[in-house]
Amino acid sequence: MPVDNSKYILLLITSSFKNPQKIKDILLHAQFKILEAQDEKEAALIAQHTPPDMILLDIDKSAKENVSLLEKFKKNKITCTFPVLLIASKNNESHIPECLVYDQVDFIIKPFRPQELLIRIQHQLSFLNAERVIRRQNEKLKQTIEARDKLYAIIAHDLRAPIGTIKMVNASIESQKERIKDPGILKLFEMVNETTEEAFNLLENLLRWTRNQNGKTKVYASSFNIIPIIRQVISLFTSIANAKEIRLNNHTTGQYYIYADEDMIKTVLRNLISNAIKFTYAGGQIDVSLQETKDDIKVSITDNGKGIPKKMQAYLLKANQYISTHGTHNEKGSGLGLILCRDFIKMNKGKLTFTSQEGVGTSFHFTVPKSIESR
Repeated sequence: MPVDNSKYILLLITSSFKNPQKIKDILLHAQFKILEAQDEKEAALIAQHTPPDMILLDIDKSAKENVSLLEKFKKNKITCTFPVLLIASKNNESHIPECLVYDQVDFIIKPFRPQELLIRIQHQLSFLNAERVIRRQNEKLKQTIEARDKLYAIIAHDLRAPIGTIKMVNASIESQKERIKDPGILKLFEMVNETTEEAFNLLENLLRWTRNQNGKTKVYASSFNIIPIIRQVISLFTSIANAKEIRLNNHTTGQYYIYADEDMIKTVLRNLISNAIKFTYAGGQIDVSLQETKDDIKVSITDNGKGIPKKMQAYLLKANQYISTHGTHNEKGSGLGLILCRDFIKMNKGKLTFTSQEGVGTSFHFTVPKSIESR
């Protein structure tokens, strides 16, 4: 696409040229807009008010001095991003390599025809224009992503309250479940309870994922005993596991103090146990266990469910991979849960791993640092 010269501003460092008027006439005749500066300080001052599209610098007049001037341009926060076209003679070609270490620097060797100079300038301006288009598109994309994440956060936040209310109602019914005599209604209640828990968990994940994407998630680490936390999370899923006829076994006892963000660890446990229930068949079991090493506590959630397909395992915990499959009761997922687990464990200086075999089951393991007093 042809370059419209009249849209571009060129800044001449006149002190570097033996005959600045000659090159100025060439550029004006080609309809470029021209600005003039004596040195780097004046160029920076001009650029603050009228940013040029390119700087032209002749290093032939005083090579060392003008190479030093280029260095000043590239270190000045105002002029460092502007493309620079160096003009040099064959006598000073040896200085070109040290100039090309800087970004957006090109050169032309004297003697040259006016048309050659214009083509070289237009060539660089084409790159500049393409870069600006990409920058604008990136900014537009960034705004679109920010708007999307904000919308997700608003939706998740607004739905959280009514679904939380449904959870409370379900809990009240759960406490008097034995009074429900009709097996069909009891089965429907269990389905509602399970679906509500899944929806609430999805909204929690969506809120946390959005905050994480926006860089608003902070780690508030403290020393705490992880055993009561494990017990608390398991109790949340006991009724759901029972409804699916799955045994949820807690093998952790004692006191194991870790140094981490308690809320994040709860989220990790909640997601891993929820996934284990989702992918375990009726009559199966899930075991939650713990191991202590010198510096870490390792928590394992192991099921004897359907397992993860081998072709998916390589991508499961990769960055920006959102993989989701249906559970044993055709439960749907978003893929956000494991992404959050991976990120939260990493933010707490731990590691999330897994082993799985189709038809046999899956084990997820995460480590977190022990608190100093426990070492």
